[in-house]
Amino acid sequence: MTTSLHIETARAALARAAWARGEKPAYDEEAIADLLADMRHWCRKANVDYGRCDQRAASYYQNELGSAS
Repeated sequence: MTTSLHIETARAALARAAWARGEKPAYDEEAIADLLADMRHWCRKANVDYGRCDQRAASYYQNELGSAS
């Protein structure tokens, strides 16, 4: 996946989260924090370890940065 596709995927997730809340899409720190908080709620309900997912995401990100250079 290219960096631009990762960015478009993130923008789509932010837009969809705003739409689900009945809000206009936003792409700032508040919108990201809201989405991450929503993910924490979902993980708790689905019995998914958010912290472990976050660690994996950080690892994926570092690997993707390494392959982008």
